[in-house]
Amino acid sequence: MRLRLFSFMLLLLFTVAASAQPQVYHFKELQRLLPEGDFGPYKRGKPTGETSSMMGFATSWAQVIYRADTDTSRSTISVKITDMLSIPSYMYVASDVDKETPTGYEKTVLYDGIRVLETYDSTSEEGKLQLPVASRFLVEVTGSGIKSTTPLYNLLDRINLQSLEKLGKKPQ
Repeated sequence: MRLRLFSFMLLLLFTVAASAQPQVYHFKELQRLLPEGDFGPYKRGKPTGETSSMMGFATSWAQVIYRADTDTSRSTISVKITDMLSIPSYMYVASDVDKETPTGYEKTVLYDGIRVLETYDSTSEEGKLQLPVASRFLVEVTGSGIKSTTPLYNLLDRINLQSLEKLGKKPQ
């Protein structure tokens, strides 16, 4: 009898604690924070996203892909916002990196006071910016068929990071 009562109380306590935990934002909420409209020679595609959970870990992401609208370029740039409430996003850019290869680099830089992991390879013409926001979101701007990271930063400028920061601090 005591074992059943103890088991019931433990299950009840776990259920209450789990329901009191903040939840990840649904991907539709994150889609609203993606940049709107076309961007230079790039045409905006339709946003995609997913919200899922398994074994107590939940994630949600929203993404939009921009494709160059020229006959000579197959360049694409994507923006992805991930709510990783279970895994703090600052872990992804927690250390300083300064690495160089014959064809590229990986380094940590500051962008509006936020640490950004910037990578670029000139052979594959691929680059990526990764930055944590509000200790729960990871913003990734990835490009392929690009000559530098400049278009990635230009698109990053169109993301309202302040709204994402406020969302991350808003009680649920």
